[in-house]
Amino acid sequence: MEEALNRRPPLPPVGAVVDRDGPVVRTHYGTHGEVSHGPLPECDLAALVSRQVDAFAQRNEPVVWPVYGDARLAGALRAAGFTAEPDRAVLRGPIGTDTTTLPLVGHDWTGHQRVAELAAKTGPHRRPFSEFLADSAYLNQSAAVVLDGDRAAWLERSGELMVVGGVTDPRLAATLAAHDWRHPEVRFLLVEATGDLRDAFEAAGMREVTTVTRYHLTSPGEPARTRPVRRLFSEPEYDDIWARFRERFVFRPDTREFPGITEPAHSATWHVGDLDDPQLDALYDIVHKGLRESVEPGEELYWLDWQHVGYRFDPARVDGAGPRWPGGVFPDGDYHIYLTGDLRLGTFGHPWEATICVFGDLLTRIDAELSAALGEPIRRSEP
Repeated sequence: MEEALNRRPPLPPVGAVVDRDGPVVRTHYGTHGEVSHGPLPECDLAALVSRQVDAFAQRNEPVVWPVYGDARLAGALRAAGFTAEPDRAVLRGPIGTDTTTLPLVGHDWTGHQRVAELAAKTGPHRRPFSEFLADSAYLNQSAAVVLDGDRAAWLERSGELMVVGGVTDPRLAATLAAHDWRHPEVRFLLVEATGDLRDAFEAAGMREVTTVTRYHLTSPGEPARTRPVRRLFSEPEYDDIWARFRERFVFRPDTREFPGITEPAHSATWHVGDLDDPQLDALYDIVHKGLRESVEPGEELYWLDWQHVGYRFDPARVDGAGPRWPGGVFPDGDYHIYLTGDLRLGTFGHPWEATICVFGDLLTRIDAELSAALGEPIRRSEP
């Protein structure tokens, strides 16, 4: 049971770092951390717990550690200063046979906002909806969000289980338990529940298989409120930054007519179509370092990929011990853009012209370095 509940896909969640310490997997989200593992072998639990506490403290992350009926581990966590939520029953039942289409939200941002409102008024949930939504791209087809009037639920697949992350109304229990989920690997529905929600799922035929207690430990200081990296796609913020970029730079995608934008004053454009590996590495290193030094403390950057998923991120919190720097400088098959929210500086990579345009204060910082690494730019737009 624990192995199925704690199974991790090969790629980390958006904006997170996954580390392993023997049987224990730590997921560092930047805002908090979570521990997962299967049954623990005989070992020095106090030392194991202490190492995890130190690892999360180094990142200033509060910790969530779910325990499935392991009294010895629970004792070690309490001795280390963890506090426990009330126990919840873990209920499991075979998936149903109802093939009726569920009212799924999909990529509807308005629907997600409504689910978030309902989630905020209920709980605590196994997986907060904000965290679930932040990982929706990484979960992809393994995730489902149900919105039926004034009741909502969110679920994700883990092996043969469809795991309920949260339910805002017990009246949804029968619908979720009866659904067939239309996935060849999914055999069981699993939910954590207490009170009326537990009663509703048991009435729908689900049965307790174990209990879970979530243990919490606070961080040494005030933790970050946002992840280092956030995915953007079908939402107003992404539409807005694209709309402002198109208007400001007169973006005109075309495979033959260049350049693809009206290059702003104080910009330079380099040809990058025939870079060797050392030059490509230098391009990334120079641009990343320049962007990190050009933004204000705490200011975030956008990475835009035309007609694809983009990201908003804090350049001071990526690479190193954080998640990898999102996106790419080199226009590998599509337009790649780094940009500040006020559009004052950034890069524009054109895949068909095979060029990188650098503009704003970023150019002042990296002009000489880029020219030394790549050669002189093919054109400049003077202030």
